[in-house]
Amino acid sequence: MKTITTLLFLVLSFGLLAQEDSLSRAWKLKASASFAPGFLTENTKTIQLQGTLGYIKDKIELRGDVFYFLNSFGDRPRFTMNHQLFAGAFYRLSEKQFQPYVGFQPGIAMSQSSEFGALNFTTQELEYKTSYNPVGSVAAGFDFFGEKWFYLFSEARYIFGKHKSNTYPVYLDEFRISFGLGFTI
Repeated sequence: MKTITTLLFLVLSFGLLAQEDSLSRAWKLKASASFAPGFLTENTKTIQLQGTLGYIKDKIELRGDVFYFLNSFGDRPRFTMNHQLFAGAFYRLSEKQFQPYVGFQPGIAMSQSSEFGALNFTTQELEYKTSYNPVGSVAAGFDFFGEKWFYLFSEARYIFGKHKSNTYPVYLDEFRISFGLGFTI
C-alpha cells in the first residue's frame, strides 16, 4: 500500500509539473498604447496614437496594430487623415527578459490628401476624397519584460503604400518609431 501511495504521489507530482509547464507555454495576451512620431520626406513629420493587441507563444507573436492619425506638420503635410490598421506576425529572437523581434504586417489605410483635390463641377470647389488603400509594414524592435504583468518596448517600422483616389496617387511611405509601456496576461 505504501509503494502504491508513493507511486501515485510521484505520478501526480510529475503531472502537476507538466501541467504547470504547459500553462507557462500557453498563449499570452499582450497589449500596449503609445504615441508614434513619423517621418516623411521633405522635412515633414506626423504624430499618431498607436494601439497594439497580440498573442505571444514561444518565439511567435500574432499582433494587430492600429494607428490613429493626430496631425502632421513641416514643409509639406500631405494628409488631413491617415488612419491605419495592420495585422501580422513577428518572430522573437529570444525568450528571455530582453526580447528583440522582427515582423511583417499587411494592412489598410483610410487616408485623405490635403494636397490634391478634384474639382466638383456643380459646386466649382475642390473636393478631397477619402479612400481606403492597401499598405504594408516591416518592423523591428524589442520588449523588455521587467515584471510579471508589464514590459517596456521600443519599435521602428517602415510603412509603404499609395493613397489612390480621384486625383494623383500620393505615397504613404513613412518611417515611424514608438516606445512605451505595455502589459501582458
